[in-house]
Amino acid sequence: MSYIEIKNLKYRYPGATELALKDISLNIEKGEFIGIAGENGAGKSTLSQALLGLIPQFYKGAYGGSVNIDGMNAKTTGTAELCRKVGLVFQNPFNQLSGAKDTVYDEVGYGLQNLGIEPDLIRSRIENVLRRFGIWEFRERNPFDLSGGQLQRVAIASVLAMEPEVLILDEPTSQLDPAGSKEVFRTVDELTESGVTIIMIEQKPEKLAEYCDRIALLHEGTLVAFDTPGRIFSREDLSDYGMCAPAFTEFAKKNGLGNADGAYPVTKAETLALIKERKPDKEELLKSLKDMSYGNPGAAESSKDTTTTNREPNDPSQDAENNRTAPGISRMSQTSDGVKDDSSYSQDNKMTSAVSTAGKPEGSLQTFSVSDLHFSYVAGTEVFKGLNLDFDMRSTAIIGQNGAGKTTLVRILKGLLKPDSGSLTFRGQDLGTKTVAELAKQVGYVFQNPDDQIFNHSVLEEVMFGPRNIGMSKETAEAHAHDALKIVGLDDICQKNPYDLELSDRKLVAIASVLAMNPDVLILDEPTIAQDHRGKEKIKEIIRSEASKGKLIIAILHDMDFVAGTFDRVIAMAHGEVLLDGTPEEIFTRSDILEKAALAPPHLVSLMNELSEINQ
Repeated sequence: MSYIEIKNLKYRYPGATELALKDISLNIEKGEFIGIAGENGAGKSTLSQALLGLIPQFYKGAYGGSVNIDGMNAKTTGTAELCRKVGLVFQNPFNQLSGAKDTVYDEVGYGLQNLGIEPDLIRSRIENVLRRFGIWEFRERNPFDLSGGQLQRVAIASVLAMEPEVLILDEPTSQLDPAGSKEVFRTVDELTESGVTIIMIEQKPEKLAEYCDRIALLHEGTLVAFDTPGRIFSREDLSDYGMCAPAFTEFAKKNGLGNADGAYPVTKAETLALIKERKPDKEELLKSLKDMSYGNPGAAESSKDTTTTNREPNDPSQDAENNRTAPGISRMSQTSDGVKDDSSYSQDNKMTSAVSTAGKPEGSLQTFSVSDLHFSYVAGTEVFKGLNLDFDMRSTAIIGQNGAGKTTLVRILKGLLKPDSGSLTFRGQDLGTKTVAELAKQVGYVFQNPDDQIFNHSVLEEVMFGPRNIGMSKETAEAHAHDALKIVGLDDICQKNPYDLELSDRKLVAIASVLAMNPDVLILDEPTIAQDHRGKEKIKEIIRSEASKGKLIIAILHDMDFVAGTFDRVIAMAHGEVLLDGTPEEIFTRSDILEKAALAPPHLVSLMNELSEINQ
C-alpha cells in the first residue's frame, strides 16, 4: 500500500458544468519529491486542495473517487486532524496569512499554537525557520509591511514550522529572488531525506527537472503522464499541453544532443556530461547558447562603458524590430475624448519633452530623472540614501533581491509614495507637485498582487474603471476595455467576476485595466507571477508591442530568463542601491554583481559560463 493513494478522483466546482478533475489515479511513496506540472487551468491547485481535504470539505461541489494519505481518507477526516500531517503553502502568500497576528514572529507561530505545541518548542521552531529563510531580522515587522517575496518566505516558514509529514507547495517561489528560490528547493529536498513527502506545483521546468523524482503532467483535469523528469520533458507533444521543456532540453534538441534512447538531458549537469562525452564543436555550442539566451527586444546598442555610479551608462538605438507591432496586438485609436494616438509621441511632444543628458546619443528621450533621492518608511531607516537614476525610452527590467527597494522605487515614480528629499522629474516636470490622479494618464502601474488592484464585480467594469476616471466617455472606455481584454486574451469572459478567476487571469485583468488607459509609461510589478509558458509569451509580446509604440516599459522581475529575452536595459539593485545598469548581457556576465544582488544568471548563460571553462 502506497503512502498516498489517489483513485479515480473526480471533482466539479459548484455552478460549473465541466469537471475540474477527471478520473485521476496515482500513487506516491513516502519521502518522494513529486512535481505537478501543466498549463494554467489544468487542475493543479484543485488537486492540491483535494489532498488536504479542502475539497470537498470546504469547497463543496460534485466529488467522486478517493484520496488516502497514510490510511486517512481526505474526504472524511477533519481538516484539523489532516493539518497535523499535511501542510499546504498557497499560491498567493497574501491568502496564507491569518490576519490575527501583527508580527512575523507571531504569524509563524500561529499554526503551532493551534496545534497545542509546547511554548519552548514553538520558540525554537520559529527561530529555526526564520533564520533558515533569512527573515529573522523581520520578526518584529508586520507581515503586511513586507515585500511580496519576503511575505512568500513568511508563508513557507509558517507551514514548515509545523513540521508536516506531507508538504504541498503551490508555486512557492513565484515571488522569490533566485537565491531565495534556491534556498526553498534546497530545504525541501533535504526534508525528503528525512522522510517528508513533497508535492510541488511549479511553473519552472528547470527546477522540477533538477529536484523531482517524478512529475505528474495534467491537462484539462486529466492526468496525461506520471513519469520521471527525463521522460516527461522529452515528450514531443509537450507544447500541446501548454508546457515548455527546461532551457537545457531545448538547447540540446536544437544542437542534436540526444541520448541513445531518444530522450534529452533535462538538467545542466546532464547536458554538460553529454557534451563532454560527445565532444561537439565548442565554439558552435557557445554561439548557440548566446543566441538562445538573449532576445532582440529593441535592438538596443550599448556603449561598453559600464558603470556602478547609479547613472545610466548605455546608449539606445532603434531598428526595424523596434518599430513593428507584435502579431495579434492591436493599436487603440485616437478618440474625441482627447485620448492620444497610441502609435507614438508626436514630433512636437518629442521636441518639448526631451531632456538633455550627458553621454546620451542625439534623439534619446529621457523620461524619469531621479537625483539624490532619499526615502524611508520608518524614521531613521532609509531605503534610499541619495539614489541617482535616469530612464530613457528603452524597455527596462529592475532586478534584485527581495527587499532591495524595487517596488518602493516604482511606487515613487508613480506618485504613490513621496520621497523624503531629492529631485524627481518626468519629462522635465517636477513630480513633487503632481498627484496620483494627475499622473494617471501618463503613468500606469500594475500592482504585484492583482487583488490589491481589483474591486469591481465584472472583468469589463474593472477594466473600464481607469479609462472612465481619466475622462473617457462610457462608449470610448468600453471600446478601450474590449481592446485591452483582447490583447490579454480575456475578452470572452468579460462579464465574469474577476474574483472567480485564477490568480494568473486576475493578473492579466490588472494588466488590461492599465493598458485600456493608454498611458505613456507602463510599470509592471512582477508581471509573470502565476503565469504558465503561454502566459509569459503573451506578456512578452505585450511588452514588445507597447515599447514599439514609443512607450516606456519598466518591469520588476525575478525570472532572469524572461528578462534576458525581453528587455533592452537591466538595472540590478541591492539594499536600495543600483549595483549595475546595462544591457542584459552586460549584467548577466558579472558574477560579482549577481552575487551581491542575490541573483543567478539565466539558465543558458549559466551553462555557457561552465561550458566555456571546459577544455576539449
